[in-house]
Order: sequence, then structure tokens, then C-alpha cells
Amino acid sequence: MEELHVSGVTQKIILPTIILTEASKVLESVTITGKVPYVERKIDRTVVNVDALISNAGSSALEALERSPGISVDQNGSLKLKGRSGVSVFIDDKPSYLSGAELENYLKSLPASSIKQIEIMTNPPAKYEAAGNSGIINIITRKNRSAGFHGNVVTNIQRGRYTRSNNSLNLHVNKSKISAYANINVGFRSSFQDLTINRYYKNEDLTPATSFSQNSFIVKSGQSINGKIGLDYYVNDKTTIGFSGKGIFNPSKNDTDNKAIVMSSENIIIKKVNADNVQNGSFNNGTFNVYLKQQLDTTGSNIVVDLDYVSYLSGNNQIFKNYIYQPNDVLDFNDQIMGNIPSDIKIYAAKADYTKPLNATSKFDAGLKTAYTKTDNEAAYSTTIDGITSTNYDLSNRFLYDEQIHAAYGNFSTNIGRVEFQAGLRAENTTLKGNQLGNPLKPASSFTRSYNNVFPTIYVSWNTDSTAHNNLSFTYGRRIDRPYFQDLNPFISPLDKFTFYGGNPNLLPTYAHNLSLAHSYKGTINTTINYSKTLNGINETLEIKDGIYYSRPGNIANNTTISLSIDAAIPVKKWYNINAYVELGNLSYKSQLYTEQLNSSGNYGYFSANNSFQLGRGWNADVRGEYQSDIVYAQLLIKSYRTLQFAFQKKMLKDAGSIKLSINDILYTRRSNGVINNLRLTDANWQSNLDTRSVSLTFSVRFGKSTSDKPKHTSTGSDTEQQRVKG
Repeated sequence: MEELHVSGVTQKIILPTIILTEASKVLESVTITGKVPYVERKIDRTVVNVDALISNAGSSALEALERSPGISVDQNGSLKLKGRSGVSVFIDDKPSYLSGAELENYLKSLPASSIKQIEIMTNPPAKYEAAGNSGIINIITRKNRSAGFHGNVVTNIQRGRYTRSNNSLNLHVNKSKISAYANINVGFRSSFQDLTINRYYKNEDLTPATSFSQNSFIVKSGQSINGKIGLDYYVNDKTTIGFSGKGIFNPSKNDTDNKAIVMSSENIIIKKVNADNVQNGSFNNGTFNVYLKQQLDTTGSNIVVDLDYVSYLSGNNQIFKNYIYQPNDVLDFNDQIMGNIPSDIKIYAAKADYTKPLNATSKFDAGLKTAYTKTDNEAAYSTTIDGITSTNYDLSNRFLYDEQIHAAYGNFSTNIGRVEFQAGLRAENTTLKGNQLGNPLKPASSFTRSYNNVFPTIYVSWNTDSTAHNNLSFTYGRRIDRPYFQDLNPFISPLDKFTFYGGNPNLLPTYAHNLSLAHSYKGTINTTINYSKTLNGINETLEIKDGIYYSRPGNIANNTTISLSIDAAIPVKKWYNINAYVELGNLSYKSQLYTEQLNSSGNYGYFSANNSFQLGRGWNADVRGEYQSDIVYAQLLIKSYRTLQFAFQKKMLKDAGSIKLSINDILYTRRSNGVINNLRLTDANWQSNLDTRSVSLTFSVRFGKSTSDKPKHTSTGSDTEQQRVKG
């Protein structure tokens, strides 16, 4: 009943009952999209979002790393960061335990589509191991956190002179208290290297003596199966336990056709050498991790405990057939060297990390770690001459190596107004023992070492204005590079009759001091000055003895690096963006080197630009170019190169799928040529052509839901040790 007032008269009106009925309508889902920047800056790292560059689709992880600012790959497939070697590669916050050829092969077999981000840390925080003089590259793989069952498939075929393929399947199940995932990458690879080596020998009075010219055409092939499974169980809101296992099966084969000519000072042929070399390699890895994460209070304090077991089994069966001919092509001598080189590496590690938020802007982290590594390397060689086979004791041996590392760290971070500050300290104790068993011709030997170190890190970041358009930052860190396990192995392995590779059990760790000062404008234009001083650096050394070329690692140089780098994300138009990177620097090396004095230095420059085009109707395109000038690297002068690449992509299946075509090294200018300096009475150089010009076709599709769920655990306790496993 309502009262109605009209001209002072009140009337009562009875209204019928009004019943409200519920009406429901399903609204279309709302998707908020934004373009993720290719490069992001944080106080202690640079983050590269791999998907933001469409040319990464269908590429390998190694190619995605090459396209990241400041990262380059040398002629041996080794990674460099801002012109410096000594980079540790981590996968999901744990070390890959790989280096050299095995790291290169693994990164080639890992599709870029399985990578979410690449974190580049020239001065990693104290939480990370201190290994890696030039820093850490942390590859973060995809881990879908959506509820339900979902995944993605990527298939790729690439054709240069030879054919290769990367294919991946990622599956995720998130339901209630359980989150499980499985990733498998399957592929094959075939490529070539056309390598020419020239050596010009001199007499004591520096007049020309003999010369040596060799061409090696190497056909490289292999298969790869990389798989990982993981399970996270959320016991309650405070406790999570989990398990993960990773396996790598990576057989390979190298067929090498060597042809060499030895000539007199008058360019008259003295002899000809033909060598047919076959190497069948295997590399198998199993990595297992269990962890516990416990939340301690409502402020976010927690502790994470990791236990790791890592096993590497590798082998290399070699057959070297050598034929020496007189100038008139009459066979003068031939022999056959056969080698079997198995390697067994076991790593046991445990670590605990504690995090304590002190207030809304401050946090304290601390942790402990212990790791034990046990390696067993054997080389069994035999030589066959005139049908008679005998053990080759000059090349045969067995080397055992054990190492223990114990570490503790503390790290504090806070914000005070527009200033962000972080400081940490890591202490490490290392004990190691090596034992070369010897043989009837070579005596046994052993060594034991122990050393302690502390590694401070400091980061300061200041937003100079209230809009945060301008930011200044400073970082400092002390780092260590321990020798790769295989580099401590004293074995000598032949490439041919004139070239041998070996290890060095006398290698010592090398230390570096890294400083940087950076300015960032709106997070899109970043300018950085870097300075690094490396003491007793480990580098490849090259020595000529009696006309034989020996390559082995050595503590040969104190190295100073100064560089200026600028990276910029430039939105030219709404549909056109440029990501550019420029680096100018100077490298210098000083050391005593065998019979020579190493005193090399030089300036270098690097430039890359990626042009991204949004063409509409789901079409995108990238045009990428890069240039590297001549650069000094200890004894080596690596010659300049340049590349040009196109990529086109079409989205389909309501943006759940895409197909991409890319053309790599269109002008075929990605060379790997150089000069070898500081050889006694010898000048030497090399030219190397690789299978870099290729066409790649990639199809990818994803499926499943997209609602948020619980995070997964990615770090483990065996972080740095795996990084030191080398092929």
C-alpha cells in the first residue's frame, strides 16, 4: 500500500504485488590483449620474451639465444655474453650441466617454441651459484598453469644443404591438488662444415719454410629425444611437494673427409695426406629432482628444499684412417687409429632456500647448498699398421675426478622511495681430487686442492623522476669460472696426423670483477657501460711442436673488457616496430703463452636490428639483419660476418594455431673465419662455411583452457655442476 498526495489530499492506493524474476545471460568471454615487449629490464637481469619475435617460431633454442641482445655464438658453438666467454646456461633456474659440443647439440634440439623467456644476468644475485665469469643465461621453459587438460604441438622442417627437424609436444593437467606435465622434443639434424686450415712455417731467420693446407668436409648428423615429466602435489595451502625427471638421448655421427698438402718454401708438393675419419657419439642424461616448499607464515615467508641426482653417460667411438702419398700419388704410408672414449659423470646435490619478507618493501633471502661430483673418463686407443694392431699407450689412459662444493648465501633487497637496492654475499668452499691412473708407458699421477671464496653482489636502481621515465642503475659482482670436468682430463685425442686436442689437469679457477652503469628511458631505450677484469682466464691455447698442432685449455690470460651497448624498442608505426641492439667495445689479453708472449687487444662492434610488421588478417613478418666486426679472442682474431633473415607468419584456428616460413642467412654471409696468432715461427688461419642458409617451415597449435592455477616449482639443487659437463 502506498500513499499518494495530490493538492493536499492524501489518497490510499493499493498496488498489486510485484514479483522480480531472475534472468541469466551468458556473456561472451572478454579477452584483454597487449603486446608483450621483446626485451624487459629488471634490477638484476634482462628478460627476453621469445614469442615477441616471430622469427623465433620454428627455430632452435640456440638460434633464439643468438637473437637476444648481447649474446653471440662463436665458431665452435660456444656462447658469449657481451663479447666474453664463461657463460653458465641454466634451464628453469637450474644449470644445464652442459658445455661445448653437447650444450650446442642440446640447444639445437630444443625448440624455441618450448621457451617462454630468456633471462640474461651479467651479475646474477647471490642466490645463484657464483660460476660463470660473464654471467648466467637462464632459459625459462613453458609450464601451462591453466586448469584442466591442455597443451600444444609444434612441428618443424628445415632445409639447407641438408635437412633437420625439431618437433615438440607439451601436455599439462591441473586438477584440484595435483599439477602434472610432460614435455617431449623429438628431432633429427644434418648439416655440414667446410673447414680449411692453412699453416705457414718459418725458419729461425723468419724466412719461409714449409707450408700446410688442409680441407676438412665434415657431415654432421644426429637424432635427439628430450623428455621431461613433473608432478606437483599441493598438500594444503602451505605445503607443496613435487618430483621431476628429465632424460636426454642424443646419438650423433660425424663423417670427415680430410685432404692435406705439405709444400716446400718454393711451393713444391712434398707429400699429400688423405684422412677418412668417422666418429659415432652418444650422450645420455638423466636428471631427477624432489622438492618440498613450506610456507611458514601469512607474510610470505617460506623455505624450499631440493634434492638432485644427475647422471651423464657419453661415448665416442672413433676411426681415423690416414694415407700419406708421395707427390706422384704413390702411397708411402698408411695406418688406422681406433678409439673408444666413454665418460661417466654423477652429481649429487642438496640445497635449501629461505625467504622472509621484512615489510611491504623489503625482503631477506638465505640458503645453503652442497654438491658432490664424481667423474670417470677413459680413453682406449689402438693403432693398426700393416695389418698389425697394438695398443696406443700414448693416447690411452683413465682419469678419475671428484669434487665437493659447499655454499651459503644471504641477500637483502628493499625500496626507499624511488631507489631500489639489493645486496648479497655468497661464500663457497671447494675441495677436489684428480687421479690419472697411467699405463705401461705413462706413470700415474694425482692432485688434491681446496680453496675458499666469497662473492659479493650489489645493485642500485634510481628512478630520477616521479614518472619513472628515466632510470639509472649500477651493479657489481665477483664471479668464478671453474674448469669444465672434461677439460681437466689430460687425454690427447687426434683429429688427424697433424692436429691433436687435449685437456689440462693443472687448470685453476679464474675470477672476474664485473661492473655496469646503465640508463633506461621509458624502459625502451637502454644504454649500458660494462667493465670486466678477469684474472687467470681459461682459454683455448694453440701450440705448434715439430709441425704438429696442439689445442688445449690453459690459464693463459688476464683479460679486460670495456663495452658500451644500446638496445632500443622503437614503435615507428602502429604496425611497424624495430628492436635494435648496438655494442662497441675493447678486449685485451696479456699472458705468457708457451714460448711466446700473448699481448693482444682490439676494438669490436656489433649491430642487430629486427623489423616487425603487423600486416593484418593474422599476417606478421620479421626482417632481421646483424653485423659483427673482427673481434680478438686471446690467440684468435675472429673475422667479421653479417646475416639477413626473413620470416612470415599466419595465425589460424582462431589464433590457436600458426604457420611460419623463414629464410635464414639469405646472402650466405654467416662465415666463421679467423687468424691464429702467437704461434712460434708459424702463421695460421682458417676459413669455415656452415649450413646456415636454409628455409624453415613451422606449424604450431595449442589446445585447452586458460584459467589460472597454482604455480610450479622450477629450481633444483644441482644448479652449477651440470653446466660444467662438456662434450
